[in-house]
Amino acid sequence: MVRFHNFAMSFKICKMAKSTLAHIVDYPNEPVTFLRQILHAVEEPNFLQAMNLATVDKEFGVLNRTVLFRGLTEDDCVTYATQQFTRSCKNLKANNKCAITFLFPRVMLPSQGPRPLIWQVRLIGASAVQLPESELDLYWEKDELPAQIRAIIFRTGRPSNYEELKEKHDRFLKDFMESGEPLHRPPTFTAFKIKSLRWDFLKIGMNQIADRLQYRLQDDCQWEVMHVSS
Repeated sequence: MVRFHNFAMSFKICKMAKSTLAHIVDYPNEPVTFLRQILHAVEEPNFLQAMNLATVDKEFGVLNRTVLFRGLTEDDCVTYATQQFTRSCKNLKANNKCAITFLFPRVMLPSQGPRPLIWQVRLIGASAVQLPESELDLYWEKDELPAQIRAIIFRTGRPSNYEELKEKHDRFLKDFMESGEPLHRPPTFTAFKIKSLRWDFLKIGMNQIADRLQYRLQDDCQWEVMHVSS
């Protein structure tokens, strides 16, 4: 009985020794600067950063989808491009309240420690503003060819037949290659910038309790920064 008790105690102490508390240190005064630091740390050739977009939906209440992060505007807003006929666009036009979540599963940020860590960045209390027509070409020209073709000939969310879609796609691609002309932005293409009242940065590593840092926008347009329990 004594030997078993000693083994149980040793096992418990071993488990305790593997528990640490994450700590976010050396952080900037503004959230977008912090996001840029994390993005820079994970950038690779052909890197595409996804994010989760949540909107208020008339049918489902709240609807999430994973979308492509399209960079930051000059006024430091996260951007998202879509089509006028998509549910996300209709949701944002009906109610511009939304939320954004980034998940970075392996980030090597020297200022935060010597090991790769998991980071989650959330935009809370956010609202979407549709970009003017004059700014849309910039986002359209950055799209890869498959995304441009989809925007022109496919309609999101409709019942589909693979063979019919493939025939339509292949015919369109053949005509495009023979013409040698760039694909022009369709009138349905649009984009939004996301303004947020609060940014939440969560940092966690193996056998760690996460640390969170929140930036809260004040009435004087300055950011209040604080650690909050995870």
